[in-house]
Amino acid sequence: MTPEQLAAQLRHPHGEEGAEVAANMNASNQPIIANTYAALSLQGGDRVLEIGPGSAGHLPTLLAQVDDLDYTGLDLSEDMVKAAQAMHESQPKVRFIQGDIVEAPLPDNYFHAIVAVNVVYFWQPLAPALKAIWQHMAPGGQLCLGLRDRKSMSSLAVFQHGFLTYEGPDLLQALEAAGFVQPELKYFKEDSISVLGEIMHKTGLVVTAHKPEDQP
Repeated sequence: MTPEQLAAQLRHPHGEEGAEVAANMNASNQPIIANTYAALSLQGGDRVLEIGPGSAGHLPTLLAQVDDLDYTGLDLSEDMVKAAQAMHESQPKVRFIQGDIVEAPLPDNYFHAIVAVNVVYFWQPLAPALKAIWQHMAPGGQLCLGLRDRKSMSSLAVFQHGFLTYEGPDLLQALEAAGFVQPELKYFKEDSISVLGEIMHKTGLVVTAHKPEDQP
């Protein structure tokens, strides 16, 4: 695949190539997924929305954090939704739906936590996606975003095709402008194999924020 073709598959995996890309992402994204999941403050029975889980290969890690989570995975790719459903069909209170967060068929003021890993790059423009997340989040709910910083993303040509990158503080400002409170930013270093099979020395970011308790 050309860098442009790979970028399109990263955004919307489909077909045989998409399945291969998804498998590679499950492996290469393990550190950032683990750090993002660990930043969630969950309680038993919480309703969690994950945006862009792909085939959801790391879902058992999340489900093991607390008992009785109610999980919804929302992904643009119908192929990824089918793959995730097949992988996790035996899990109670787990479901996957196809759609875009900006127009997702989801209830308002519902989710206690919303998480997205390596997805924020595709929310262009960013504001409508944050508005939709706010709409579907319960008052007091937590948003948790995992991503790599701009320098890390600029190291491979594939990320020059349709990726909007961040340094961290700029994303915090966008969250505050959207009404979220208590924004926090954590950095971590990681060395991993990229989707092109190359070793990458990267800086991961985990950004968290909350919807105020008194906001509908």
